[in-house]
Amino acid sequence: MDGSTDQQEQVHPLDEPPTQRTSEPEPVAPRRGRGLGANRHLASVLIAFLGVLGAYGAVDYAFYRTLGPGLTAYNGGELSDHTMIAGAIATACLLVAAAAGRISGLGPLLAAIVLGAGPGAWLVLDHASYVDRANDIPEIWSHTSFGLVGAAVVLYPSVAGMLLGAAVAGKWRRPAPAGQVTT
Repeated sequence: MDGSTDQQEQVHPLDEPPTQRTSEPEPVAPRRGRGLGANRHLASVLIAFLGVLGAYGAVDYAFYRTLGPGLTAYNGGELSDHTMIAGAIATACLLVAAAAGRISGLGPLLAAIVLGAGPGAWLVLDHASYVDRANDIPEIWSHTSFGLVGAAVVLYPSVAGMLLGAAVAGKWRRPAPAGQVTT
């Protein structure tokens, strides 16, 4: 009869005895850093700079082959396969430089400023010194900077705009691990 009276007295769930408290709270695991942030930014900078420099080399080569000996494009001749391949390589290099924004937005941002906006401003402000300095580049093939000087008026602002867009759209922070709430 004792068991039935206890059930009759406890009709509400709040009537249960309170739970016993422990004297020490459970230890909280220390928050680990997300790691590899600097390596990610450095890789993005390296990929973006190498991509832009590769594109500049390919454009220079394509312009030299087109406007070099014989001035094929001006004499009504067709563009050679070498020129078209160099143009495709330049395009691929610029796409790789822009894709570096998927790793970190810092790479395309720095490449846009250092290799796009900087030389573009130099070209506009002091064209003569730009051409003199471009002619000091060591020659890999004859007249290495011949094509780059001619294309620079269009190329530098285009590279700066494309890479600034890639930097704005790029990753600046990695997403938080699943289950972790960020404020």
